[in-house]
Amino acid sequence: MDCTKEKSLIPAGIFGDGMILQRGKESRIFGKAQGEVTAILEKDGKKEEYKTNVENGGFVCSLDAHEAGTGYKITISSGDETVTYEDVCFGDVYYLSGQSNMELPVYRTLDVTEDEVKASDYPYVRQYLLSPLYRLDPSKEASLPENPWTKAQGEALMGFSAVGFFAAKRLYDELQIPIGLVHAAQGGATIEAWMPLNLLDGFGSDFREKAKPFMADGTVQEFLKNQDITQAAWVDTLNADLGKGFENEIPKDAEEINVPFIRSNQGEERFFGSIWFYREFEVEDEVKDNDVFLYLGEMIDSDITYVNGKEVGTTAYCYPPRKYHFPSEILRKGKNLIAVRLVVEHGCSAFLPDHPYFISIDGKKTDLTGKWMCKTGSTTKIEKDPFFMAQWIPSSLFQSSVLPVKDFAMNGIWWYQGESNASDPKRYDEKFLAMVLKFRETFGDDLPIVCTVMADYDDPANGKIGDIASGFSDNGLTIQEGWKTVQEMQQAAPSMVPLCDVVSAKDLSEPFELHPQNKSILGARIAEKAMLQN
Repeated sequence: MDCTKEKSLIPAGIFGDGMILQRGKESRIFGKAQGEVTAILEKDGKKEEYKTNVENGGFVCSLDAHEAGTGYKITISSGDETVTYEDVCFGDVYYLSGQSNMELPVYRTLDVTEDEVKASDYPYVRQYLLSPLYRLDPSKEASLPENPWTKAQGEALMGFSAVGFFAAKRLYDELQIPIGLVHAAQGGATIEAWMPLNLLDGFGSDFREKAKPFMADGTVQEFLKNQDITQAAWVDTLNADLGKGFENEIPKDAEEINVPFIRSNQGEERFFGSIWFYREFEVEDEVKDNDVFLYLGEMIDSDITYVNGKEVGTTAYCYPPRKYHFPSEILRKGKNLIAVRLVVEHGCSAFLPDHPYFISIDGKKTDLTGKWMCKTGSTTKIEKDPFFMAQWIPSSLFQSSVLPVKDFAMNGIWWYQGESNASDPKRYDEKFLAMVLKFRETFGDDLPIVCTVMADYDDPANGKIGDIASGFSDNGLTIQEGWKTVQEMQQAAPSMVPLCDVVSAKDLSEPFELHPQNKSILGARIAEKAMLQN
């Protein structure tokens, strides 16, 4: 075949080597083509041939239902073009939807799951990452990304949805069949993003108006590009303190501060900019030639962290734990200096309480809580513009992450969302019911759903905290009313939604932690419900 010729046979991006197709159901291979399409499924010398015609440039080729199994090959051809997929399996496939607590990758949970993860080797638990290629016009079809099906082994496992993996591994242990995850969750997504506009019309006119500017092809991408330009201008002002040697020594006019702390300037003249924090520590002996580990809990907002003037790590936003490994050659015997440049985007700065702050050298930990020094670096005078995400646009994920896989057979849906609707929980339960029914109509299957009740959470930047020392969580979390309302609606979901079960993450919460790490326990709960739904 002429390699320079433009391809006319283009199966959808979800199809690839190592893919898992749903057992016990008709499997549909779909995509674009110009002529009749033939699909050949083969294993151990036995072949099954399927043919289909092309309509409006697209094809859907249906394969007979198969029992769970591995080692299949699928060859798709049209005209003189052929595509072959190896290591195809049949098993149970689950659609992962929601926002960041479903999206949270395995590597972000290692504080509490490291031993379990290290012992995990699951080549027949596989994930397809459905990163949306946004296209909102309902009259046009969004494409699926050509992302690979990855196996739950080694480094690839670190990028799996943690909730998805810990549920899938238990299903595999019980059933001994391949488990596939179509991972479509997007951090920050609202429930309205998962619903079509004609469904949202029943909940008010604002949703269609919000989506209207993004209906034309390319407008979402153009908006995000312009946002990056605006944010870059803000960062240019912010970065006035870089290159001035602040990372090398403690300024003479630095002031004392106790770590951990939360400082929220609500009701005062709010500060936006950068603050430098310093902590000296002693190294008594020569450091061996291995990694050193610096753990700086969680901070608000982003940071660049240095040790003895050398950058050892950076995190671009406020939620992830700061866990920085760095070479021992950066350290020296005697006095050493940690310098943290913390960016304050929205008036609240914090080294959050009830999180670890230490440096580990050759297995010996030095506690880093207590007295630090700090000094303002740069002031931007204005707040950073609120970051806009495409997954806030009503219908964006329904159009770009649900409709494109409508023909891909699955066994169930796992849903973990609600945080982005807690500020306005009105009719969340009705929206959830409407969304699930629409999912089932779209997939052409009454797929069961497992819904997670959100973990408890107290936003440290809610303006009611002020300066707080370690131990605040002893007083308990202050859960906002809207958050509790969503939790209550989620708990009651089975009474409204057919074929719906719930599991709770409420008891897995950690102080001021939007993303609790103990996703293994949550995964076990989801797996238990999924087994009952089978």
